[in-house]
Amino acid sequence: MNRNILTIGILSITFATACTEGIDIDLNEGENNRLVVAGEITNEPGPYSVRLTRSTSYFYNQPAPAELGAKVTISDGVQTLVLTDDDNDGTYWTDSSARGVPGRTYTLDIELTNGETYTAVDHMPIPNRFDTIYYEYVNEEYGLTLPQYHYFFYASFTEQKGVDDCYLIYVYFNDSCYNSKFEDVKWAYAGSMYDGCGVFKDIQICDANEDSIPPRPEARFDLFSISPEYRQFIKDMSDETFGNSTILQGPPANIYTNVSNGALGFFSAKSTTEPYRLKLEPRKE
Repeated sequence: MNRNILTIGILSITFATACTEGIDIDLNEGENNRLVVAGEITNEPGPYSVRLTRSTSYFYNQPAPAELGAKVTISDGVQTLVLTDDDNDGTYWTDSSARGVPGRTYTLDIELTNGETYTAVDHMPIPNRFDTIYYEYVNEEYGLTLPQYHYFFYASFTEQKGVDDCYLIYVYFNDSCYNSKFEDVKWAYAGSMYDGCGVFKDIQICDANEDSIPPRPEARFDLFSISPEYRQFIKDMSDETFGNSTILQGPPANIYTNVSNGALGFFSAKSTTEPYRLKLEPRKE
């Protein structure tokens, strides 16, 4: 069973004081304790999951408390999927027959045992596909550092005319996902300047010790069409967690969410087509 869980780390807020009265805020009580939602649906075969937890303080060194006993559904206006938490761990699942339909808008509804309700909405775009991908392999040394082994992949696809889609590119080596973490996610978005035109994406992968990439791998590329809102959420998560490292970087801000009623996290609806596969030549040392 392919259970893909999107794991979301929620950042705490640190208050610094200087020559002023200190302010103590308990992030685990009252209005400061918030529901955290992490879930998705795609046009690939299910099942799909929605993870419900509670926000915690910076120094909380245990797994985030799970939100149990909730009523969770996903609807597209044609069918309604009822999710269940059979393991009683805060992860609610559809059955394996569930499958999203591109072009439809999906609504996640959550009702907690205390009566609180939450809603998240995301549109599943029409999927796109790669036109072509080619690559080169470079073995370089930089001063006294370890040798740097680089794969340079050059991917192209055509932006759909009249559609302001955004994209996520996932890279696999021998069916093991290389960039499953937020800091490694490669995305390209096509706005009005690319409307109906070709989009060229340069993906550089550095394997300093040759440990994470097999010597003779098959490379696989998945192109997911996502909403602009989901791209904004991913960008915010990446910037807040790892920084955007620019001189114009602003102060930390709230991470974008599409969940109502003050909750955190995101529920996404994304689509894809058949992956693009490449047989890579053996490395030349």
